[in-house]
Amino acid sequence: MSQPQTAGSPASTTYELLIVDDEAEVRTALAGILEDDGYNIRFAENGEQALQAVTDRVPHLVLLDIWMEGMDGLEVLSRLKRRVPDLPVIMISGHGTIETAVQATQKGAYDFIEKPPSVERLLLTVGRAIREAQLRKENYLLRAKSGDVQELLGVSSEIATVRQTVKQVSPGESRVMITGESGTGKEIVARLVHKGSRRTDKPFVLLAPGAVSEGTFETALSTIVGQGRGGTLFLDEVSDLSAGMQARLLKFLQDGLLPDTNTGLPVEADVRVISSTNKDLKQLVDSGKFRADLFYRLSVVPIMMPALRSRSVDIPTLVQHFLKVLSPDAQAMPKIAPATMAVLTSYEWPGNIRQLKNVCEWLVIMHAGKLVNPDMLPPELTKGDAVAGNLMESAVSMPLRQARELFEKNYLTSQLMRFGGNVSRTADFVGMERSALHRKLKSLGVDARIEGPF
Repeated sequence: MSQPQTAGSPASTTYELLIVDDEAEVRTALAGILEDDGYNIRFAENGEQALQAVTDRVPHLVLLDIWMEGMDGLEVLSRLKRRVPDLPVIMISGHGTIETAVQATQKGAYDFIEKPPSVERLLLTVGRAIREAQLRKENYLLRAKSGDVQELLGVSSEIATVRQTVKQVSPGESRVMITGESGTGKEIVARLVHKGSRRTDKPFVLLAPGAVSEGTFETALSTIVGQGRGGTLFLDEVSDLSAGMQARLLKFLQDGLLPDTNTGLPVEADVRVISSTNKDLKQLVDSGKFRADLFYRLSVVPIMMPALRSRSVDIPTLVQHFLKVLSPDAQAMPKIAPATMAVLTSYEWPGNIRQLKNVCEWLVIMHAGKLVNPDMLPPELTKGDAVAGNLMESAVSMPLRQARELFEKNYLTSQLMRFGGNVSRTADFVGMERSALHRKLKSLGVDARIEGPF
């Protein structure tokens, strides 16, 4: 049966909306209008139910009342946006003010509608919000699968520092040196610096010194720089440069000239240089393996990419991102059980984000659409030192309920320590209400006053 469509309806696809309001009459009235236009409707009577509903299954859009008993709509909005940043939320209120509307918009609301809304305004706003969200998602997936610039995902202070440095350095012309272990995302940072620069509409070109010989380095450099004229040259892993290649690169950086690949005549090279390394270049300089003059010319502005194990608070965000990008559709996207996420956040990740992405791709292939429990993870994550104190080995000999409690206890204890014993911050991160977390900690025998590293 075809769905009724109005000018405001996004398409023939069935979209699911979550209506959050503590008045049953309002929920019923809004649902009647929206169901007549072909939408599927779910309900929540308060903020806590809304957060749980989104945790269970993310809708395409949320209609959220501002004035509710307990947790008000603005607080719910803030929490929703931290958990699902791209979820469109339309605020509704029977007695809103301009100040409230502005505040809601600043917190990430798509729009603000007064109750009772006109049918036309409601349908147009909902339709437009869903269409724009779907377009953003399609563009995002296209960029992700084509390798285009992506964001630095995460809420940790470490990645926030990187984001701030990228923002500060991008508009200028200073050379940038990005350091960090393999797989931490150094190329993404380089592309973000290029994207935020005045050269953003010019090419971003890459040269990996380890992929060319000393005899062909100058020709390769000239060719790549010619292709990237006016743009950005990214030298990936400069620690792989031989002594001869270092001398040629230094001359290029000093003179700004390279021989034309056709005529052999020197031509000016108009590129901004960004480089990266997974080794300690200062140590290589001290040992005579890397030229000090070249190091200081390349490393005008250093950016250090943290290892994933040092920002494990970001792992849940990254996991959801990769599963979303790599899954062919929402139904095929695996769901991660809390105990499984405890394993993922406890693992050392020697291959960093690249390894995490590979694991997520494996999960999409092997467990499409399933709830992933710890025993469904790749073996290397659940053996040896993957879980502190041989947690997995202890769990496999237990009944499911005991094993789940073991993982929950380990996971929540780790999160409390990460947030310095701050229950409110821990509750917000793990997606629970503060009172519910207190009850869970008490039932697991975890002391909420645990001392953390901060």
